[in-house]
Amino acid sequence: MFGRLFLLALAAALPLAGTALAGTALAASGDETRVPWRIRFLEAAVVAGPAVLLGEVAVPVGDMPAATWRELAARELWPAPAQEKRPLNMTRPRLQEAVVRSMNDLAPYCLFPGSLALQRGGAVLTREQIRDSVENQLRPALAVLPGEASLNDFRLPPFIFLSHEAQTLEVEPPQKIAAGRLNIRLLIRELDGSVTQKISASVFADCWIEVPVATTVLNRDDVLEPGMITFVRKNLAHLRGEIWDGRGGPWRVLRPIGLEQAIYRADLGHLPAVRKGSLITLLYEGKSLRLRAPGEALADGVPGESIPVRNSQSRKQLYGIVRDASTVITGAPL
Repeated sequence: MFGRLFLLALAAALPLAGTALAGTALAASGDETRVPWRIRFLEAAVVAGPAVLLGEVAVPVGDMPAATWRELAARELWPAPAQEKRPLNMTRPRLQEAVVRSMNDLAPYCLFPGSLALQRGGAVLTREQIRDSVENQLRPALAVLPGEASLNDFRLPPFIFLSHEAQTLEVEPPQKIAAGRLNIRLLIRELDGSVTQKISASVFADCWIEVPVATTVLNRDDVLEPGMITFVRKNLAHLRGEIWDGRGGPWRVLRPIGLEQAIYRADLGHLPAVRKGSLITLLYEGKSLRLRAPGEALADGVPGESIPVRNSQSRKQLYGIVRDASTVITGAPL
């Protein structure tokens, strides 16, 4: 029943589109849910004249004949906002109410956003246009990242109004480009270069690289051997700290590393030339004095590292620089 009433009302309101709509409504067999098209209202739109036209604030979706949409798009809905005023924001209930008042015959066939923002004159950038601009302007900056970098999880405004079409959108990148969340600013520039709007936004930078991971559980003080690691592709954005590059050594493990966990530079230390408790030779070399004494290392140490030692004869404790696996140079007489 509703479908027949809808057809009669729509045919009376739109005589030029009556034939096209009649076929659609008849095919619906009285059930409006089977009409093969809908009218989707936009989140933001710019209107040109004193009245808001349906074609300025909505688009057809589904199988609507082009001639039908041309006729519907010319419908005047309500007065446009004043040109000198700020954009007008209509909540979903308010938009639905306005649509029912202005075109009740089509209201059941409309899809409504959470809100509709309207501006008289100028231009509007959609979410998709903003995203494309951000991606195009940031892509060259990603070249400093290792591996394969891309952008994801864009947190952008749903739209941006421009006062006129000559204004441009510029992306101000962060001072440092790194994998992970990047905070950016969207700048609206005038022709003279001045900035009229600054909008905060962010985007996530993924960076896929080959990183070393443990093929077995590694415990503290384990000596790292080639068979204990392999390389796996991981997202650098989800790794915290400096990843070991797989070079150098020999290495020992400074803290436990789980199976298939990434290996960080801080997880490894050089294999000590001197181990805690080792018996060593203490050597003091002064301007005119050279002394040797047996000693004991009180800590692990690699060549060039300062460690505490003890003179085995005097039991005196002092610090020295590891020369090799058997010798520590002290800075004070023994």
